Amino acid sequence: MIWLTWRQLRPMLIAAGTVLCAAAVYFIATGVHIRHTYSADLNNCHANCQQVLNDFAASYQNLRALIQLIVQATPALIGIFWGAPLIAVEFERGTHRMVWNQSVTPVRWLAVKLASGALASIVTVGLLSLLFTWWAGPQDKIDTDRFDWNVFGTRDITPIGYALFAFALGALLGLVIHRGVLPAMAATVVVFVGVQVLVATQVRPNLMPAHTATVSVDAQLLSHPVNTTITGSPSGPKVSFKVSPPAGSWKLSQTAVMDGSGAPLPAKAVQDCIEGPSIQSQTDLATCLAPYNPHVGVRYEPASDFWPLQWYETGIHVALAGVLAGLCFWRIRRHRD
Repeated sequence: MIWLTWRQLRPMLIAAGTVLCAAAVYFIATGVHIRHTYSADLNNCHANCQQVLNDFAASYQNLRALIQLIVQATPALIGIFWGAPLIAVEFERGTHRMVWNQSVTPVRWLAVKLASGALASIVTVGLLSLLFTWWAGPQDKIDTDRFDWNVFGTRDITPIGYALFAFALGALLGLVIHRGVLPAMAATVVVFVGVQVLVATQVRPNLMPAHTATVSVDAQLLSHPVNTTITGSPSGPKVSFKVSPPAGSWKLSQTAVMDGSGAPLPAKAVQDCIEGPSIQSQTDLATCLAPYNPHVGVRYEPASDFWPLQWYETGIHVALAGVLAGLCFWRIRRHRD
């Protein structure tokens, strides 16, 4: 049975191995050069190191985004081209009957196929994620928010959980949908993407208790024009402030601008300050608002929560994969040819 499964998966495994070998050669060759350039820039800059490093990261930004997209799509591709056809093709062609008539039970047949595909998925995505995480390391130190949705899911261990979930999802849908391989593949895409969006927007922000901080709206904050937006409206000018949590953390939300009593900062106070004749700069605006003690509350996940969130999210997807695999066994026991 193992030999037969290997024969069936061999074309896909050879293709995956070829792609991984090519990716390894590319990542290692270019990654060594990137690390050398990063170290040289860091050692040779004297006056404006941050600008030098920003220029370094910008030179690889488009390439990194492209590779990131490929890594992000790989688990979905595994679910589509490995998981969905795994059983659906057998049922469509009727080849499962030959195996079942050779003293191989449906449960054993399914177990070998699922275990082989799951192992191939772990190795393929795990190596790809490891290579990309190492390759992008110097760039990620400079300008990458590690909690950003398209970064968090393409680094370290989370892609492994996604791949297992996608593979098990495709296998189950291929077993349940009897209208052919293509409907199972299409359903795998829809469900997988839906779950990914749900986890990123609703589950991940609530996996761990959020921290809160109070940021004063003072001259230091207002000295950065990007943090302040003044817009006109029928009721008068409105001002909003963009505040940042501690470095390396993940900002979840922020409150409106509050005064010292904890109430929203009166719009009239802002309007009077903005329209005042003595307001010539952002610093003047901060001085005018200072009596109200304006501040903004911000909710965030600290940088130290990155790895716990990685493990939690990976564990969730592995658990979901286990549930889907269990449903596959439940379904195959009740299959009637």
